[in-house]
Amino acid sequence: MLKSSFLVSSKGSAPLELTSLVVMLLLPLGPMSVLYGEIFDAIAAESIARHSIRLVILHGDNRGFEMIAARSVAELSNSWGKTADFELKCGNCQKGSLVTLRVKVGNSEAIQTAGLEPS
Repeated sequence: MLKSSFLVSSKGSAPLELTSLVVMLLLPLGPMSVLYGEIFDAIAAESIARHSIRLVILHGDNRGFEMIAARSVAELSNSWGKTADFELKCGNCQKGSLVTLRVKVGNSEAIQTAGLEPS
């Protein structure tokens, strides 16, 4: 049987091998960048929620919880370079009740709960 000299020759295979190797090495970069963005959003949401609930507990009074939360979430999300939505629940907002802050950044959501000191 005669084989074509083109099929058994190694001439010109280096560019093809290099191209296929580069493509195989670069394929995971797309999913990795998406995963990096999701992890960054999750870390940002946790950080914003933790620091905002701390500010609400330490500096809030019975009427100012929502305003302090809005201001701190806005400032912290701006420092992360993200946009964040939040929801604050405090029951009756009296001493001894729990304050829950839910922060959403992108697809990530973080929830922090802290208690108001009893009088």
